[in-house]
Amino acid sequence: MNRTQRRQAGSAQESAADLFARASAQHQRGETGSAVHLYKKVLALDPSHALAHERLALISLIQGKPAKAAAQYTDHARSMPQTLTQFPKVLETLKRVLPALAADLATMRGGSIEALAAAGAPGGTSIAACPYFRFVLASTMMRDDALEHWLTALRADVLTAVVSGNPAGDSDVLAFCAALAQQCFINEYVFSVTPDENEVLARLSGIVTEALARQAPVEAWHLVTLAMYRPLHTLPGAEALAAQKWPAAVAAVVTQQISEPLEERALRATIPTLTDIGDGVTAEVRQQYEENPYPRWVLMAQPPNPLMVLDDHIRHQFPVTPFRPTGARESFDVLVAGCGTGRYALEIAQSFRGARVLGVDLSLSSLTHAKRKIPANAAGKVDFAQGDILKLGALDRRFDLVSSTGVLHHMGDPLGGWRELIKLMKPDALMQVGLYSAHARKEIVAARQLIAERGYASTPEGIRACREDLRAGTERFRFIGLRDFFTTSECRDLMFHVHERQFTIPEIKDFLAANGLRFIGFEFTPQETHLHHREVFARNGWSTADLDRWDAYERANPDIFASMYRAPRKIACPSAPCESAALTA
Repeated sequence: MNRTQRRQAGSAQESAADLFARASAQHQRGETGSAVHLYKKVLALDPSHALAHERLALISLIQGKPAKAAAQYTDHARSMPQTLTQFPKVLETLKRVLPALAADLATMRGGSIEALAAAGAPGGTSIAACPYFRFVLASTMMRDDALEHWLTALRADVLTAVVSGNPAGDSDVLAFCAALAQQCFINEYVFSVTPDENEVLARLSGIVTEALARQAPVEAWHLVTLAMYRPLHTLPGAEALAAQKWPAAVAAVVTQQISEPLEERALRATIPTLTDIGDGVTAEVRQQYEENPYPRWVLMAQPPNPLMVLDDHIRHQFPVTPFRPTGARESFDVLVAGCGTGRYALEIAQSFRGARVLGVDLSLSSLTHAKRKIPANAAGKVDFAQGDILKLGALDRRFDLVSSTGVLHHMGDPLGGWRELIKLMKPDALMQVGLYSAHARKEIVAARQLIAERGYASTPEGIRACREDLRAGTERFRFIGLRDFFTTSECRDLMFHVHERQFTIPEIKDFLAANGLRFIGFEFTPQETHLHHREVFARNGWSTADLDRWDAYERANPDIFASMYRAPRKIACPSAPCESAALTA
């Protein structure tokens, strides 16, 4: 074998990681052409290499090729869907690949069919043809005021055009509007609707309903436009729509709004019941989540490689806090109490080595959504069941990790529920609990009082009216514009919940002491925030396991627990000395 052959053979054996490292080095040196060549080689070996897609997209933008960048950003998002949760970054990407959209948003101009179809900038494309915008619409929530205004105006314009019989646009415009219909379903139709729209919508609904009654084909534009305003599975005879042949983009809407809800309806009979469900506050909370399963989600983050070990993860998060390891390295049992629609339970099952997860919730609607979303790589690792936390203590099973975040504060007896969960822990188990902060929720309490005074109903119509009035009001609440304001279920959970109690750190400290638990630390998301607070404590010589210090720190910085107090805790068996416990925020 000559030198050239040996060099080629060595190159063929080079891993995607090695190639990416070389590409990055050349990119940093400004050798763009060589870097692009190597990034493409990385993708030939590993088509799902998210960072290679992102680097190519950045280079395309610099080269003045926004259309090409949009396709590469789409590949990046498919490979790393967790990036879609960072919506400010997503929005900036949209603006960069779609200058016309950026201009509209800057001037708060509403969207229109003409804007969708208009030619893009040199090297770009029309808004309707942008694959990244379509992918984002169909995959995550649009969490921005200006963008919501743009999409709301566009939807109204499409409705008027379709019902008046005017052609609404070409296949790209239809595909974009299908993605917008998926967005409206994801956010549970939170966009505002004018009385004029409702009149036109009633005519469109009549057209589609009448066609279904006659068993006649429904026009694609009629179906997509109606799906922007109401879920298709609520139509009488909706099952017939699933049998009709549609363009691919429209078929995705039919799957989302008819086939998947029907699948979830069938799954209700397969969810086991662990306990009966109590009345009073418990029954009211259950009803809320039957009506609005929480939270809505579409894509799951890619699991880490290699999978994490629970003890190692806790040690990484809290490097100076002593705790006795669970010892569960190859397999461990997890209870997610109040799992909702199952996203966190599934993340644990996919992220930790040997995890066997049981997710329990009051709401069958939430649980069937969770069960339908179980991916192939989590099959056999996670089960879901219906049950009442206040009655779970009698369960004949013990767990290495018990997690209950954002749940106990919605119970009539939150501390009683917490004590029930303690009964389910193995001797060296960890517990993760998330509770609302009384200091951080003062603004939410004020908003809830305003809602009660004005009599907004916790219905989609009432929530839409409340959002519009809060935006237009003279008193500006800081939570307007935050993530929980942009879907119906999250907005209801934020401001209209049937029951809520907040806690203070001294209350938490007293409960831990009374129940043999020892605090490990607060956990913050994202990781950068967690590290920031850890560094503040280290710089001042404070212990992150000192709850009195955390209480003083929160009083000086009342927004640090704006999400909630969240943390892992650890408990020993009742006859042993108490071990460490941790809370995450």
